[in-house]
Amino acid sequence: MISLRLCLFRRNGQRSKLKTPLHLSLSRPNTTSSAAININHPASVINHPLSYDRDTGIIWEMSSSPHNRIRPVYQTIIGIEIHAQLSIPTKLFSSAPTRHNPSFGVNATHPANTLVHAYDIAYPGTLPSLSQSAVKASVLSAAALGCTVHRESRFERKHYFYPDLPLGYQITQQQWPLASDGLVTFEPYSNSQSQHQQTSEQGNEKKRRRGGRSRDINNDEGVDAKSKQNPSEEQDTIQQLVQLRIERIQIEQDTGKTRTHVIPTNNPSNPDETITKSYIDYNRAGCALIEIVSHPDLRSAHEAAGVVEKIRKLLKHVGSCDGRMEEGSLRCDLNVSIAPILDANDTNQMLLKREELPPDTGHRVEVKNLNSLRQIIAATEYEALRQSSLAMVDDPTGRETRTFHVKPISDRYPLGGETICIRSKGDAIDYRFMPEPDLPPLILDEETLGCERGLSLLNYIEYIMPESQEEAAARLVKDYGLSEDVANVITGDPAAIAMLEETMDAARRELRKLADQNDDTATHIDDWTIPTMAANWLSNDVFALVKKSALEGKDASSLQDVDEASNALNHPISVEYSTVDGSRLGCLIAMIINGTLTSSMAKKILTIMYKEDLDSSPLDIANANGWRVISDMTTLLELCERVVLDPKNSKQLEQYKQGGKIWKIEKFFVGKIMGASQGNAHPERMKEALGIVLSRV
Repeated sequence: MISLRLCLFRRNGQRSKLKTPLHLSLSRPNTTSSAAININHPASVINHPLSYDRDTGIIWEMSSSPHNRIRPVYQTIIGIEIHAQLSIPTKLFSSAPTRHNPSFGVNATHPANTLVHAYDIAYPGTLPSLSQSAVKASVLSAAALGCTVHRESRFERKHYFYPDLPLGYQITQQQWPLASDGLVTFEPYSNSQSQHQQTSEQGNEKKRRRGGRSRDINNDEGVDAKSKQNPSEEQDTIQQLVQLRIERIQIEQDTGKTRTHVIPTNNPSNPDETITKSYIDYNRAGCALIEIVSHPDLRSAHEAAGVVEKIRKLLKHVGSCDGRMEEGSLRCDLNVSIAPILDANDTNQMLLKREELPPDTGHRVEVKNLNSLRQIIAATEYEALRQSSLAMVDDPTGRETRTFHVKPISDRYPLGGETICIRSKGDAIDYRFMPEPDLPPLILDEETLGCERGLSLLNYIEYIMPESQEEAAARLVKDYGLSEDVANVITGDPAAIAMLEETMDAARRELRKLADQNDDTATHIDDWTIPTMAANWLSNDVFALVKKSALEGKDASSLQDVDEASNALNHPISVEYSTVDGSRLGCLIAMIINGTLTSSMAKKILTIMYKEDLDSSPLDIANANGWRVISDMTTLLELCERVVLDPKNSKQLEQYKQGGKIWKIEKFFVGKIMGASQGNAHPERMKEALGIVLSRV
């Protein structure tokens, strides 16, 4: 138990404090689908502790001992605002490069204030020049979220003072946004997702391989790509889909970064004395953002985390934002309030009628700048319990803006942090919105979009929109016979879809070339062999090499959630950064199907292609290392005869002739022959040749 002092703001704007402190303690319910944080108030004020269900968003009144649910008391009401930085080469209104500029390397570091244009620091006389790339990326993002894109929108100034905003105002589109009325369908975040993120690499590979056909037709490794999950297991993993309405999407500027440093004063009389100084880095100032504002349709912490993850993946899929939350490329603000539950039927009504705010919904509290899914869940839960505990002592929270302070998980901070009030309704800022006088209305015509004349906005959107992840996965399952698991892994990385197609084309070309030498080559290949093997090698071996390269030199144990910690990696985990392209991978797969290589040989060659030899073909590497399957029966007979008749093996040969331990002696000869062939002998044909040689002696 620990004591929390909570600052409150009454309706008259005067600050007050509870006369009796709140107590917060951590408890875990029996069910794995929810977590409970109990806030205990002294019995004279609150008779029972409260707990929060992350799946439903319901705050429950609990019995003191044992901790059993008594009745639901409040329902969480949540809206979100997402700021996504666009992955474009220059800033929104200047020619200054961004970290996404192709002239920079992956994860290149830039000293402070080196990516700056005179306009970014409000140099007098400079004017904004709208980036066409920003407009295109914004339209693409709005279309991906199902929004109506407006042909005309306008920019305006949002005035406020802060050191990292040199203009003294932010250019945005509050009143006349680029797009509106979107809809996102998603699955709520769950504890199973969190556990999946912390599985080992080996476990991930096993999960991916489930449902993949044999990738070595000689050795029968792997399982059938068409196999499905057990129906009961599949039913257990199905979650209720939720829809979130997007109110608007607007284009706006990002701010700079304030960096705080604690510096020793070098005071001889006080060696421990320090001074805190803040410095401003304007490298980020003026970068292009889109702000995605939703309606308050969410009802739980897991729904909030689930929709942010869905939007992050959608933006990554269309290529408009890299989604690196820990780096600040995608940041989330939560608007959290609570509504009282007067009877049990209220709960179902609140979940079914999301487009309507429940009666007596409390004041909205904004929690700003959350940059991970864990923070979103923890901040929602903390706010729900904080607001509920205050409402139950008849002192509900007012309109506030708060920030989430991350702390190490401990008895004092069981959620890994707490929300801190930074502004109340009485301190609300008058932003003094006004139309931007230096920019004309944004008209989405052929000149602005840089498209063909006569192409309508709707046709332009259809033209630039890539295939969605769901559509791509369904196509891979239907056209190539892949399992849903493998298809989902591949379509989770847009670059992998293109690489799969390239790999299959290269494998077919190589097999046709080999078929010219041997007419029987192609007769043993069915319609699914090439796609299945290509998908398995891509989703298992290539992905594993890419991940290993990204984590090289890093502490993998500290990067349990790779997506959230992607800024700590050498490069994002995507086959876009693979040193092996689809052409070379396809040639390697053709050599396996043709029987030229075994799976173990191919693994060695792939590693060499990825790390050491970035140019040579698989055939050249195989020849240079002597890796080639010996399947010619005449050659195998000669090899077996040489090993069997070797004087060094005369003792085993005599034992075989006398009929003693035949199976053990055959195994001995198999090992010797494989050693003599340096592991290149075709296993089945070699055993057949050995049987012929032994029958002769």
